[in-house]
Amino acid sequence: MIFLQPEFCNSQGEIINIVDTNGKAVGYIAYMYKGENDLYIMGQLDNEGEKQNFIDVTSRFIDGLKKSILGNGEKEPNLFLHLGGEAIGMDNGEEENS
Repeated sequence: MIFLQPEFCNSQGEIINIVDTNGKAVGYIAYMYKGENDLYIMGQLDNEGEKQNFIDVTSRFIDGLKKSILGNGEKEPNLFLHLGGEAIGMDNGEEENS
């Protein structure tokens, strides 16, 4: 099980640690945005055993960010998620390796 733990926040973005049940950081997710047009989301997970949990938690988080920053339009964020250097693709909440 993993949790989101805020680390840093300013008016243009946030860095959130991904921590396990022991409070150990096992990754992060960060986002930056400029107005209603550009949203960049980057993330890294180091613990392969938490991959599905990471996908589940971050997909819901990303959906919320898209709605709050980009609105309900068809604009998609620039998304870069990795597991130990391997890209994790996200498509409608489902995993897709690239």
